[in-house]
Amino acid sequence: MNEKLRDFLKTGKGKLTVACGALLISWIFLLTQIGGNFSSWFPNEGRREALRKEIKKLETEQAEQNKKLREMDEIRKKYRAMIENSWQYERDGDPELLLRQIVESTAKETEISLNNLGSVRTSRINDDFYFAELDVSFSAPFENLMRFIAKLQENKPALPWRRITANLSMRPPHQQNTRVVTNTATTAATQTTLMFNGTIRVIAFDGELPPIKGKMLADMQKQHGGAGK
Repeated sequence: MNEKLRDFLKTGKGKLTVACGALLISWIFLLTQIGGNFSSWFPNEGRREALRKEIKKLETEQAEQNKKLREMDEIRKKYRAMIENSWQYERDGDPELLLRQIVESTAKETEISLNNLGSVRTSRINDDFYFAELDVSFSAPFENLMRFIAKLQENKPALPWRRITANLSMRPPHQQNTRVVTNTATTAATQTTLMFNGTIRVIAFDGELPPIKGKMLADMQKQHGGAGK
């Protein structure tokens, strides 16, 4: 019997049988060492309840992470919108040079003679944004003033006003006498002249465009007519 067993083990089938038996024993040993009691492999009410609590905890954590992701995405959208609505150096040119030119040309188109047009002042907000401000003052009829403001609002990017004051002028432009309004049809209407003072303040962007949305912003720039004005 022993000789037959030895002869069998010398064959390929016998060696394979021994190898499979050793592998099976190894698996059983590992399972008992790592998995503990075999009873733990079968579900019971206590383990089900623990599993439900763990799943609920993970769902709560996932909901919190999703909320944070939505908040971060909202911040990114607002940042991209701020970039798009600001004066971009690469797209719109240098505001220190062009802002004065825009105001001067707009005043000429609306028949306004500027009393004073200051230099463009800049102040840094952060690494990507800065303010560019320009003081404007003149005397003009009310109609011309409204046309001037409306014309500036058509500019892209927008030119918001940080402050505006407009007071009645005691002496109209070119030293003309104020004409008095009467109820007679033959009397000319009074031309109301205003002393205007204001400060234009634009937010300018000179940082790097976000790399992920760079193509989208580049497409937006093309819609504005390309870089520079």
